[in-house]
Amino acid sequence: MKHPLHNHQLCRPEDLGAPIPDSKHAVSVCLPLWADVAGYEESDPRVIERMRAGYPRFFFHARITEMRKRLLEKYGRSGEETLPLADEMSARECAAYLDSGARAVDVEGGVWAVFFPKERMPCAKAYWQHAGRILSSRAAEDWLREGRLRKPDVALEKVVCERLSGWCGAPPQAVTLHSSGMAAIYAAFLMARERRPEKRMVMFGFPYIDTLKILQKFGAGLEFYAQGDEGDLRKLQRLLESEEIAGIFCEFPSNPLLRVPNLPALSQMAKATGTPLIVDDTIGTFFNVDVLPLTDLMVSSLTKAFSGEGDVMAGALTVNPAGIFGGELLGPMRGVLSVKGGGLYVRDLEILECNSQDFADRMRVTNRHGLALAEVLAAHPAVEQVYYPGLQPSAIYEALLKPEGGYGALLSFLPRDASKNSRRIFERLSVNRGISFGTSYSLVCPYVQLAHYHELDWVKSCGIDPFLLRVAVGTEPWEALKERFLVALS
Repeated sequence: MKHPLHNHQLCRPEDLGAPIPDSKHAVSVCLPLWADVAGYEESDPRVIERMRAGYPRFFFHARITEMRKRLLEKYGRSGEETLPLADEMSARECAAYLDSGARAVDVEGGVWAVFFPKERMPCAKAYWQHAGRILSSRAAEDWLREGRLRKPDVALEKVVCERLSGWCGAPPQAVTLHSSGMAAIYAAFLMARERRPEKRMVMFGFPYIDTLKILQKFGAGLEFYAQGDEGDLRKLQRLLESEEIAGIFCEFPSNPLLRVPNLPALSQMAKATGTPLIVDDTIGTFFNVDVLPLTDLMVSSLTKAFSGEGDVMAGALTVNPAGIFGGELLGPMRGVLSVKGGGLYVRDLEILECNSQDFADRMRVTNRHGLALAEVLAAHPAVEQVYYPGLQPSAIYEALLKPEGGYGALLSFLPRDASKNSRRIFERLSVNRGISFGTSYSLVCPYVQLAHYHELDWVKSCGIDPFLLRVAVGTEPWEALKERFLVALS
C-alpha cells in the first residue's frame, strides 16, 4: 500500500497549485499556506494562476475549459457562455434553472451543453457545483480528441454495482452510479421532491456545504437543525407532528465535527410520518457501519474511500428495498432512472473499478491509524479538542458497527488558542496540504476556511470554530505519521 505521496508530501510553498495526486485528473490541489487558502477563496491571481488542478465541482479542469471554448466557437451566440453537462436531463434542467434565455443543445459526439447569457455564469456554476452533474475531465478529453464520447460498458458497471452491493447489503439493482457524490445526493433530493413537490425538506445536523445548498436553492424550503442533538430531535418531532415534510437528510457521522446522529430515532420518526430518510454515509463508509436498514436512500461519495486515490469523481445512490422507494425496484428502476443524471462515464468507471479493488485493505489500515492519531492528539497539551467518533464511542455508532468496522480515517482537531496557533501548526505539518479525504495518503486542511470562507460568522454561530483543522489519515507507516504531528505541535 505504498504511495509516492507517503514520503514526498506536497506541503512546501513551491508546491502551490500542484495536483494531488500527480495525475492530470487529480481531484485535489496543494494549498500549502494559510494565505494560499485565503487567496484561492478570494480569487487572487497569485494563487489561481498557479493552480494546475482543483476539486472538479469548484474548479474547471483545463480540458473542460478547452471544451467550453470549442463549443462556444461552434454553437455559441454573441454574449453567451456555456457548460457541458452529464446528459440531456441535466442540460435541460440547468437551462430551466437559469431561465433568461438559456438553452440546452445536443452537440455532436453524445454531449449535451447549456448555453446562456454571460451574466448568468455565476448561477450556472452554482448548478455545476451543487447538483454535481458535471461532465468529467476524462469525458472532455475524449470528446476533444475524438469528437465523441465512448460507449457505456454495461458489464463493467454491473461489476462495480455488485461490489458496492456486497458492502452495503442491497441488491445490485438497488445501486446506481453518478458523476459525483453530490450528483447522487441531488438524485436522492429529486426523488424526495417528486413525491411531495411542494413540501419543505429537513437537514438534521451540520452537513457538507453543498448538501445544504441543494436543499436551500432547489427545494420548496428548508428546516435546518444545525446541532443534530437530542434537543433538535425533539424539535423535529414537533415539526413532523404539524407539517408534512418531503425528506430528512443527515450525515453519519457529520462533516466536520464527526457527530453521530441518533439514526434509530430519526428512522422511527420518518417511518411514522411516511417521510423519506436520506443518509450520507461517506465519512462512516459502508465498510464500517451498516446504516442502510434505517434509511430509505443512502448516498455515498465514491470519490473518497471507495476509490482511495483521488483521481476520479463518482457517487452512488442506494435504495433500501424495504424502504419507501423499495417498490421502484420491482420495475426497471423506474423511479431511480428518472433522476439518474448521467451515470458514470466509462473511463471513470474503469479507474474506479481498479482503484476500489483494495478498498477493504485500505480501510483496515486507515481505521487503525485514524483512531491512533485521534488518541495522540487528544493527549497532547497543544490540542484543545479532537472530534472523532472512536474517542468516546456512542451507543448508536456501536450498534451500527460492522464486525470488521472501525471509526474511520477522518478527524478534526482544534489547537489551543486556535486563532493564533492553527495557522502555525498547519504550515509545520509535513502532510499533504489539500482538501478531500478517503485517500491512501494523508491530507490536512483548514476545512472551515475552505468550505465556508465567506460565511465564517454563521458557521461560528452553529458551534464550529473557523480555525478547526481537518485531517484525512492515510496508509503511511504509523510511526512516521505520528512523528510529523508531534513535530508540528511542539
